[in-house]
Amino acid sequence: MKHSVIFLLLISVAFGACMRNEYLVESDYSYAGSFKNYKTFDFMTEIGANKDSVNQRAAIQDAIQRRMELQGYKHNANRPDLLVSFKMFYGDFDFYGYNQPDFENWLVYENEEEVYDPVTYDMYEGTIIVILWDRKKRRVVWQGYATTMFGNPYQNEKYIKWAVRSIFDQYRIFGEDLTVQNRLN
Repeated sequence: MKHSVIFLLLISVAFGACMRNEYLVESDYSYAGSFKNYKTFDFMTEIGANKDSVNQRAAIQDAIQRRMELQGYKHNANRPDLLVSFKMFYGDFDFYGYNQPDFENWLVYENEEEVYDPVTYDMYEGTIIVILWDRKKRRVVWQGYATTMFGNPYQNEKYIKWAVRSIFDQYRIFGEDLTVQNRLN
């Protein structure tokens, strides 16, 4: 009997630990985005970035740049198609996104008549948000976000790489070079 109680206690502790390691990775997009036309990107210049408390700012930007280039986008500081911004948060907060049709399916049909269906997410310390801006239209066209309850994730470069990779797994659009290469194969 004593062993059964200890076994149940261990299972409940393990289950509780798993529950604390939950994560959310989501994205939403603008129905007005010209996603098939984007080929280049650059990072937004931030006013007051030196006041930002993000210790891993360079690691996040590096991970984003690597992923954008892996997906075939060219870094271009002169008149890029997309401007990229990002932020890591140091506290819990509510975030407002949208329930939308699957991004890839929407790209096939591009129905701009779709309705934005708001949804609220609980975000936790260490949340990373990546925002893609259409430079010409001067508007956000896509945003992806990853949050977890791992505790102190902003001091963990592996978490940053996981979060950026997971966010861009939601953005399955490739730049011109890969599109052309895929058509030839």
